[in-house]
Amino acid sequence: MVTWLCGLGAMSAFVPSLPEAAVSDSLRWLAGLVSHGQWLYAGLALAGALLTLALRSGRQSLALLPPLAVVAAAWLHALPGASVHSASGKDAATLTVASANLNFERSEHAALAAWLLSADAPDVIALQEFTPSAMAMVTRPELLAAYLYRALEPSDDQFGLGVLSKHPIASAQRVVPLDTLATLKLRLVLNVNGRELALTAVHPMPPISSAYARERDASLRQEAELLTGRGMPGILLGDMNDSPWSTGLRGAAPLLRASGLAPTWPNLGGWLSILPLDHVLVTPGLRVEDAALGADLGSDHRPVRVRLALHK
Repeated sequence: MVTWLCGLGAMSAFVPSLPEAAVSDSLRWLAGLVSHGQWLYAGLALAGALLTLALRSGRQSLALLPPLAVVAAAWLHALPGASVHSASGKDAATLTVASANLNFERSEHAALAAWLLSADAPDVIALQEFTPSAMAMVTRPELLAAYLYRALEPSDDQFGLGVLSKHPIASAQRVVPLDTLATLKLRLVLNVNGRELALTAVHPMPPISSAYARERDASLRQEAELLTGRGMPGILLGDMNDSPWSTGLRGAAPLLRASGLAPTWPNLGGWLSILPLDHVLVTPGLRVEDAALGADLGSDHRPVRVRLALHK
């Protein structure tokens, strides 16, 4: 029974791909919420199948094949990933980017400072829930020296944003929300070893209603269209309050998933999370050398960290 229920849950990943005329707005929203749980469905489906195999005959266990197939198919249906580039290649420079939701309720950011001053520090990092206390940390002299370029928009609520870069920022645009459904966005152009690279940091509202979900989806789709139309490599990153199986990220195609499928929220002691909500998406042509979770910063989210290959 558990395995079959997980199969039903996994089917929600296919709803966002259905034509708008075939699915009501409310059903699409609800299916999008259910589709986030693919890690949970996979784990419970496997546990249920193993328990069934232990207690029943092999013939009876054949009934588990359909739901297990649906669970597996849902994983294949996730937003496509960027191509992988061998780290030994000689034809590309590399850029390490990261995204971290700091949790606006935290005022202590020593773990963030330690990461950014370590050998594992990213070249560029987008910070969400960026508060005045986080602003005070990243403007300390040692961090100013480590990240010479920055676009910082702190806020006391959940929607402050900041970007720190070791590469020059050629231009920066602060996109203010037009209504209560929207949130701040930062659109930058970086100069990376003589090449222009567009980068947009976002943190849309969570999909607590169908209206918020529509706004999130429209915002991600808009940024995807802008990045793919600029004639330069582009990166979209942040806590997107969406998973690779749901409506927002699937609508962000042709951007590709660079940060993998590792879950990032909620961060339970640095060892267990359930939903992959934090992402780095890239335009076609950018390739991934490495993707992993970043350092545990004590937030309710784990950061994501990606090393990208840039053609020279």
